[in-house]
Amino acid sequence: MIRLLKRYIKNYFPALMGNILFVALQIVIQTVFIMSEMKNILDNGVAANNMTMIWQSGLKMLLFTIASGVCTIISSYLSARVTAGVTCDIRKACFKKVTSMSSQSYNRFGASTLSTRTMADVMQIQILIINILRTSLMVPMIIVCMLFLIFRINRMLFWVMFVSFAVTVFSLAFLGAKSKPLFEVLQKKIDRISMLMKEKLSGVRAIRAFRNQDLEEKKLEEANDEAYKAAISANAKINFLAPLSLIIMNWAVVLIYFVGTKQLQIKMASISDLLLIFQYLAYFISSIAVIPVLVNLLPKVSVSCARINALLDDAGDAAPNRNNVRSGIEAGKVEFSNVIFGYSGATNVITDITFTAKPGKTTAFIGTTGSGKTTIMNLLMRLYQMNFGEIKIDGTSIRDYDPDYLRSRISYGTQKARVFQDTVYNNISAYNKECSEERVRLACDAAEFSEVLEKMPDGTNSMMAQGGMNISGGQRQRLSLARTIAKDAAIYIFDDTFSALDSKTEASVRKNIKNILKGKTIIMVAQKISTIADADNIIVLDKGRIAGQGTHAYLLENCDEYKEIYNTQCYTEKPVSYTHLTLPTNSRV
Repeated sequence: MIRLLKRYIKNYFPALMGNILFVALQIVIQTVFIMSEMKNILDNGVAANNMTMIWQSGLKMLLFTIASGVCTIISSYLSARVTAGVTCDIRKACFKKVTSMSSQSYNRFGASTLSTRTMADVMQIQILIINILRTSLMVPMIIVCMLFLIFRINRMLFWVMFVSFAVTVFSLAFLGAKSKPLFEVLQKKIDRISMLMKEKLSGVRAIRAFRNQDLEEKKLEEANDEAYKAAISANAKINFLAPLSLIIMNWAVVLIYFVGTKQLQIKMASISDLLLIFQYLAYFISSIAVIPVLVNLLPKVSVSCARINALLDDAGDAAPNRNNVRSGIEAGKVEFSNVIFGYSGATNVITDITFTAKPGKTTAFIGTTGSGKTTIMNLLMRLYQMNFGEIKIDGTSIRDYDPDYLRSRISYGTQKARVFQDTVYNNISAYNKECSEERVRLACDAAEFSEVLEKMPDGTNSMMAQGGMNISGGQRQRLSLARTIAKDAAIYIFDDTFSALDSKTEASVRKNIKNILKGKTIIMVAQKISTIADADNIIVLDKGRIAGQGTHAYLLENCDEYKEIYNTQCYTEKPVSYTHLTLPTNSRV
């Protein structure tokens, strides 16, 4: 926890020092000056019946109170500035880490826990910092001042107060340490709830279609019950902090009153001294009440800081850049040489992948589901790191390129069409201000999205709904295609981006792509042979290996796997009859 706060709070050191200074001034004014004037009123004003002295001391106390208020305002402003700045920096660092981490790391953490760490865990840190800078920072200052002032006045009462305070602090620290592991369990339960909520929101249509609302509600209810029990178990220990501290300190008050009364009877102490000590004692007790709140927060924040540190310190699985080259990708020639890759804890997904994708040519991939088509595209983008082999672009290993530069020279159309809640222009230009309106419209024409654009009220300035819910699935895919085409790159990847298009639209878009991207390296991934039949080089994948590569005509003659796919899709074989099959009587349709 200290390591994380130290890393980010140093940027706000002047404001932090200013906050500490004004809090210290506030404490000194309240404990030394104001309370000293109160003793002066008792000793020299009330005892001597001197109204002038009382008025003068009262005026001083008023001025001291105003000064204390000014210090409070300034310290509150500075503490808010430090708190907002530190939490903002931590959240920005978390977000930057998430956006830059490798796909292996992203999958290892999971989307739900990354969201919880970036939002909920940072919020816990924010609550702790503001509590420390505004209230908890005052506690040690007040305690030191009170103990010192009481020690000066009456040493016997000082030792009663000191021992009671020490017992209170030890008890709070012990219970706080015991509750920390329980809060770690609680945070994991909250991560699970976030994951389930994300699943329910993104899969609401499938849930309704299969009438599984009751089942999903039950799963979420069980997760909530587990989190509820974990919260009860974790808070059960720290909920005793406040009453325990109050019990100890209140017994200390009783003992101090008893001892003080005995001292007054034998004239070891004056009435004004005892009244002043009782005033210090009330101030001391009110300050002690803040400690359980702080100790309550510490186990939670300690867990949150550990989770954030684990995220920020994650080294990832990708190999480090060797040279950070930021130039050189012009033609876009791609070469895979004996590439092998397997996910963590799994056998190799692809093995011995060797091919060349040349500029001005279309290289296509086809194969059964899970044969490794998208994995190869992810390796080319350095979203994953190969286990063995070499990938080169224009003769230079992709490990030598700076990742940002590498991806800036590749335009990647993903399998799932992503639409952001923004204008059509920003969706297609991918927030690249250098992408002109003319190029966006040209990309819309090529992707056959212009007919959709014409029906929108503001053209390219029309707003898209979140996830593109104001257009159909095929229209979302055409928008995604337009985004891929609009980017000025050397290599264009179309990863199964034609699946939602009808045959006529698909043929038109493919023709437009060949014309507008002439001279570029085009890589297509498809499930349908009709999509890639005219490609210059078709690579057939089977169980992570290359079963054959060549033109459509060549593969029909020489590749059994390709021929099987072709026969299945073209229905040249006699279809299997399913008329004899019947469903069980208890089946749900």
